[in-house]
Amino acid sequence: MFRFLVIFLISLGFLKASDLVQIYLNQGLEAVGETIEKELTQKDFWLKEIGDKNVSLGYYDQNVAIVVTNKSEKTFKVFFYDNGKVTQKFDQKGVLTGLMGDKEIEGDLKTPIGFYELGKKFYPGDPYYGPFAFATTYPNLLDKLQGKTGGGIWIHGYPLDGTRLDDLKTEGCIALYNNLLEDFSKIIQDQKVFALTEEKNKVTTNADEIASLLSSLFAWKKSWTQSDIKTYLEFYDEKDFRRFDKMKFEKFAEMKTTIFSRKEEKSIKFSNISISPYPNIKDEKIFRITFYEDYYTTNYQFKGDKLLYVKLNEKGQMKILAEQ
Repeated sequence: MFRFLVIFLISLGFLKASDLVQIYLNQGLEAVGETIEKELTQKDFWLKEIGDKNVSLGYYDQNVAIVVTNKSEKTFKVFFYDNGKVTQKFDQKGVLTGLMGDKEIEGDLKTPIGFYELGKKFYPGDPYYGPFAFATTYPNLLDKLQGKTGGGIWIHGYPLDGTRLDDLKTEGCIALYNNLLEDFSKIIQDQKVFALTEEKNKVTTNADEIASLLSSLFAWKKSWTQSDIKTYLEFYDEKDFRRFDKMKFEKFAEMKTTIFSRKEEKSIKFSNISISPYPNIKDEKIFRITFYEDYYTTNYQFKGDKLLYVKLNEKGQMKILAEQ
């Protein structure tokens, strides 16, 4: 991985091989790593790396499918993201959703606005929901921390006997005609699938926002690695931040200050990064970021998936809203 990153940086023109050799001869291999880590905190580096990739629906290290439902327009579209190329694979108008507005409580009959993972095909056991269905991960971490309730938000079909109780809306799910559900199922087969549901305005992002987030993500990692508590905490939203266990910023800052004061040597590696625009009723610039984290200190080790919900504030700064 280290060798690949060196070659990658040289190919982009950010570092010359002779520069890295000189750093290695004068300061050693560790200094080469520090030089590369510094490049990863620079927005210009990421802008050049993104280049002409289509990141309108986000940035993904792996190929994914994204289902985009617009509640106002009653549209249901499927896009494939493949190494920076976005291809539309499915487009259906007139789909049924729940009521307008964001879902807040169980039974409000609203389809949640947000970004969710879509599970594998399953058979609901009730012919009212059609031949099969796909479950979303509502409520996600951000939903739960915001006090939202309810569940069982599916993409499903029409009753097998052809009779719906309500032809204008669902109880919060997304309903497709059964023949279209079959087509949809074939298209997304064997894909990692996300479901993006927007209210009215089309939710997209761009290279500038993605580059800001990637450079900020690695600057956050750098401050974490160096136990730089002041810089580290500046990446968090003091008012709205909640950890997965509902810990607020003040307690979180106290805990991290204690941990950072130990000045432990850390090794932190991020890989398989995904950044997705997150629809919300206020039309704020919110994003879902996931990555694989490899964390090592003498006293604690962790390898696994990490989840952040962040926003870009009016100054274009990344602020973490939720973390798990």
